[in-house]
Amino acid sequence: MPNWTQHGSFSLHWQGDILMATYGGTWNEVAARNLHLEARLLWAQRDLSPEGKPKAWGLLSDAREWEGGTPEALALWWAFFEDGVRHGMVAVTDVLPSQFHEAMVKALAERASQLTRYRLSPNLESAKQWLAEQGLRTEPAASD
Repeated sequence: MPNWTQHGSFSLHWQGDILMATYGGTWNEVAARNLHLEARLLWAQRDLSPEGKPKAWGLLSDAREWEGGTPEALALWWAFFEDGVRHGMVAVTDVLPSQFHEAMVKALAERASQLTRYRLSPNLESAKQWLAEQGLRTEPAASD
């Protein structure tokens, strides 16, 4: 595989039980692959439940600055999503910049709703509120 440069950006961090993902620019497959690698490191930081399973968490995808991605990038993003479900992701909400972007990810959103609870949110506050309604902490605990 060629040594391609990442196009597009992302940042990830935990906020309570929520993995906050911010996406920007136009993504190539390198961006999606790097997202998955960084997310796996963050998933590994979470404690296991008493049963030895990953603790439940949600994903808030803030894509207001995202411009889209190549078909290869979207396919690799889907692999990240499926792996997230295997690692305890129980709810996902997206905040997108336009109806055009909603149409671009419509097929992924429909697939996502087959695996976990999914909602398209109009803004970050609404997204956090919905995730809280799903039983997820949206703020760090005092011990975090």
